[in-house]
Amino acid sequence: MNRLKLAYRPIVFVVTAKRYMSTPARVRFAPSPTGQLHLGGLRTALYNYLLAKKTNGQFILRIEDTDQSRYVEGAVENLIRALDWAGIHHDEGPDKNGPHAPYYQSERTELYRRYAKQLVDTDHAYRCFCTPERLQRVREARQKQGNYIAYDKHCSYLSEEEIQANLEKKIPFTIRLRTPYEGMTEHEDLVYGKISFSNKTIDDTILIKSDGYPTYHLANVVDDHLMEITHVLRGEEWLSSTPKHLLLYKALGWKPPLFAHLPLLLNPDGSKLSKRSGDVYVEQYISKGYLPEAINNFVSLLGWHPGHDNTTNDALFTMKELIDKFDIKDINHSGAIVDHQKLDWINKHHLLKRAETKEGLNSLVDMLKPLIDNRYSNSLKEINKEYRLEPSYLSKVIATIKDRIRNIHDIPDLCSYYFVEPNYESKDAMALKNKLKQPAIDLVATKEFQEQLDLLPLFDAEHIKKHVYESADRNKLNPNHVMMALRYFLTGSRVGAGVAETMEVLGKDTVMQRLGIHK
Repeated sequence: MNRLKLAYRPIVFVVTAKRYMSTPARVRFAPSPTGQLHLGGLRTALYNYLLAKKTNGQFILRIEDTDQSRYVEGAVENLIRALDWAGIHHDEGPDKNGPHAPYYQSERTELYRRYAKQLVDTDHAYRCFCTPERLQRVREARQKQGNYIAYDKHCSYLSEEEIQANLEKKIPFTIRLRTPYEGMTEHEDLVYGKISFSNKTIDDTILIKSDGYPTYHLANVVDDHLMEITHVLRGEEWLSSTPKHLLLYKALGWKPPLFAHLPLLLNPDGSKLSKRSGDVYVEQYISKGYLPEAINNFVSLLGWHPGHDNTTNDALFTMKELIDKFDIKDINHSGAIVDHQKLDWINKHHLLKRAETKEGLNSLVDMLKPLIDNRYSNSLKEINKEYRLEPSYLSKVIATIKDRIRNIHDIPDLCSYYFVEPNYESKDAMALKNKLKQPAIDLVATKEFQEQLDLLPLFDAEHIKKHVYESADRNKLNPNHVMMALRYFLTGSRVGAGVAETMEVLGKDTVMQRLGIHK
């Protein structure tokens, strides 16, 4: 084949996005096992999952582990656990038998080498024998000239005799894509619309490294084709790589999938979200007590909203509702701000929703119990640890305080009085004490008030309130002042649920013991 003729032939390669949700979609999430699952990775996985379920398709998990130097032991298992926690379950993957196994790219290297050889044989790729030192010199020289195409195509001009001589000398080589000099490569992105790239701006990218392992570009094109992927939803950072992938599909004679590139995640100040910005990994949100349905809801709104209305990103959705409403056309290509205040708001509402059902409340109890046990393990031994950790007691605590918290982890900090004796010397307790009215303090400390409280037919919020209001009325006091005095004696905290409701949860024995201290 005449290389010069191929190199200078004008090419316009256009991929048009037709109706994309009329047939079952096969999508994939293909992370590298280099650490924890990033929030952006979770969003990519979620959008792929939503599209698959929306169209009755399949969601595939594939592991990009060809760069063994970056491999982190246990990262794949952690990744799968995080996705399972979020309710994003794959249909095919490294831990499941599937028709396209193996799902580790490191176990598919012979496939990539075979297709790389095919590209070389058809003159769509070539061997590059340049040393790292020469490549560095060329890169620096071209940058000084304002040319940011890093490679000068030197080895693309080698004769067959020169190539054979290098092979016989066993000179290490990479395999590069032979990018045409002229023409345009275009495609219709499902998010960004029509995108055009001048082929002059596309480097002769490496497909096979000198160690025989493929780069991302070749491995993903081969795997996406062989695994029959219909849609590729991935981060915006891969948009500039798309023309290389389209040229590879063209060279291999394959039909490319449809592409949708997702907007960047940003900090509130507009900078790119990174681990220096704070919490960026899903495991961090898990450890802080966020609910999976809240994280999914929050992440789904980072660049997407039903009806393309991104002005009201406060909608609450279950996973089922997300599947029903999801449409790629509603993804915005503007950067998405990660606002943790919004996450707290969303988490609070999902927490309230969980607490409405017995099963949901039990799940919150399961989250709360180890928090209390770890925080107050020594103190609990002194005040009936078994009772304080009983599911029935913890359920009452959650039910009482749920409207005042955003996260189940708030309870140990805001409501320690449910589990240990109040700290009456704390700043919060002293601030509350300074607001108390002396007549109210005197009433609550009387033997008569406490005996009548002890003799209530039912020690519940209704009877407690009745007793407080009647006592205040007899003594011509403001019942709110009496309630405030009770709050101080029983909790030492200005923050909490209603006083009568708190007393009911604490139980008569604890209430009478704490009031007795202040007689």
